[in-house]
Amino acid sequence: MRLEAPVLLITGVTGLVGSELLKLLLAANRGRCIAVLSRGREEIVELNLLRDVAALQGDITDPDLGLDDRACAELKGSLTEVIHCAADTRFGLPLECARSVNTEGTRNVLKFASECRSLQKFAYLSTVYVAGRSMGHFREGPLRHQSGFCNTYQQSKYEAEDLVSRAMNELPAAIFRLSSIIGDSRTGVVRQFNYVHQLMRLFPQNVVPIAPGRPDAPIDLIATDWAIAALAYLFECAFVPGRFYHICAGPERSLTVREMIDLMMSIFESHPIGRKWLPIRVPELVSLSRYEEFVEERRRDGDKLLNDLLRVLGYFLPHLAMFQAFDNRNAMEALVRSGLEFPPIRAYYRKVVSYCLETNWGRRTA
Repeated sequence: MRLEAPVLLITGVTGLVGSELLKLLLAANRGRCIAVLSRGREEIVELNLLRDVAALQGDITDPDLGLDDRACAELKGSLTEVIHCAADTRFGLPLECARSVNTEGTRNVLKFASECRSLQKFAYLSTVYVAGRSMGHFREGPLRHQSGFCNTYQQSKYEAEDLVSRAMNELPAAIFRLSSIIGDSRTGVVRQFNYVHQLMRLFPQNVVPIAPGRPDAPIDLIATDWAIAALAYLFECAFVPGRFYHICAGPERSLTVREMIDLMMSIFESHPIGRKWLPIRVPELVSLSRYEEFVEERRRDGDKLLNDLLRVLGYFLPHLAMFQAFDNRNAMEALVRSGLEFPPIRAYYRKVVSYCLETNWGRRTA
């Protein structure tokens, strides 16, 4: 397909958000070409079978996105919109590896976009967890802190956000921060397993006697179907350059740590597969400092298996002891006319856990 304006470039279409977003935007049929990048030849062939899609061989970690001269010139001459979804979401990567995709890749996409004379929108997909180890209430706006991070994904995304924020003076850019996507609200199907699902899996296994946890801390979770539809609507109908949007539940629609533990107990006690794990001993909830003392004590004991587990848990478990409330008024006000209803977590969380149990966390067909 020849690239002729208007053209929307979506990066990261092989990931959960990018692939689902592509489906929604194609279904909207707005008469534009959607350009996508891929490194794999087979993926390019498959994507080019889709109507109104131009799949290009490229890589955001390369200058000019790794495009050949002809594709580069055509895209720069016709590009009107960008949705930058591409990211390496693994928590345990060395920092430089995470930065190469999430930070430097974003730098490359920003530079490319700055050379597109017809650019009207640049949407950057981020995460509310750029807050790292900061605590408190977080508004939909620029975030600066020196509190540190739980993993290199958070840090590299924080650094990428800083690049996009600085570029807002020259580019019509907006930042969309998503919280934790856990599954489809209608079916419970999980397309991509993340740390929330790993916590579900570890919940009945009594792996540690204590865990960091603040009983009143909100756990912000969102459904796949709502999150992608909300993102599509905000991009298409409510995009404002310079604005930040939190696509999240917000503290009022989130369960607290204590409520989540109680709900998990109820689900495992009532599900045929979950009952096999009974009785479940819930770890004692302690402060983050006490938990970190425990981790250090175990590290000195030299139990490699336990220390490997504690290292992995350290990428996300500390958040249970941090009060982090993400304001989402900008997003929710903009979504009023969308007709989208936010699915309450209690209405579908049981479906998600059941899906995990019945598929052994994606290892077998439901």
